[in-house]
Amino acid sequence: MNRREIILQEIENNPNNPLNYYFLAIEERSIGNLEISIEMLKNIIDKFPEYQPSYYTIAELLYELDRTEEGTFFAKKGILIANKLHLTKVVNELESLILIND
Repeated sequence: MNRREIILQEIENNPNNPLNYYFLAIEERSIGNLEISIEMLKNIIDKFPEYQPSYYTIAELLYELDRTEEGTFFAKKGILIANKLHLTKVVNELESLILIND
């Protein structure tokens, strides 16, 4: 069983764990399926809006693809959620990501 199949099995076993969906998005990114990864990350954000790693990852990926406006949108959206959750480190990381890419 390959890594992708293992992750899919984990999703089937525990569909309410955002980490498994995140792992799948990262796996897709690692094999070059960037648009699929972006769509998966968007779905994670829709389904699990408080799952912070998705915001940084999608913003970073969009910046890498020169989709700056979209990257900034997701970074700022992540900042709003992180502020509500009092996650200062996450806010700082997302703000830094915006600064180096805008």
